[in-house]
This record gives sequence, C-alpha cells and structure tokens, in this order.
Amino acid sequence: MKLIILACFLVLSVTFSTSANAAFHCSADINRILIYGSGTVNIRHSGRNDFTVICDLNNEWKGVSVTTCAMWTAMLQNIKKNNGKAIFYYGGEGTCAALPTYGSTPAPVYIGDI
Repeated sequence: MKLIILACFLVLSVTFSTSANAAFHCSADINRILIYGSGTVNIRHSGRNDFTVICDLNNEWKGVSVTTCAMWTAMLQNIKKNNGKAIFYYGGEGTCAALPTYGSTPAPVYIGDI
C-alpha cells in the first residue's frame, strides 16, 4: 500500500513540476517588422504567420524594458536583412502557431539570433 501511495505521489509531483515550468519556443524566419508611431513593435514571423507584439520602444511592456525592446528590434532587423532565423522563447504553455496576436501576445522571455 505504501508503494502505491509513493508511486501516486511521484506521478503527481512530476506532473505539477512539469506544468509549473512549462515553456515553448519558436525558431522562425522574420517576415515583417512594424514599428508604430506609439512605439509598439509588431512582428510577423514564420512560426505564427500573423502579427505579434513583442515590446514597446516608449514604455515598459509586460516586463520588457525600453532598452531591451530597442536591442531586440535592432537584432530582428539585422536577422531579417541577412535572411537569418530568430528564436522566440515564451514562458507558460502554448505553441508558436497558437500565439495570441497583436497586443494579446505574451511578452517573450528572450529573443535570439540562431
């Protein structure tokens, strides 16, 4: 009986620890980079094929600072210019194809050049 209880406890522990640390990433080509007059940076990449906001150049947005936003924007412009690929890493559960669009998009944890 103790063995069954221990096995159930281990299964539940793994299940809850996995979901608490859930995350996903997109490796994608950059199709469009839009910078609005308000400072919002909206991109379209091959992982989603629709527009997703990543940050704001004038104000902190969902925890992303203006400085980080400027760096990400410059990096993405360079990646696009050189026909490279970017990686977008998001906390939580989801997939690239199902990312919410425009301002409903969660903020990336990081963006990188592959």
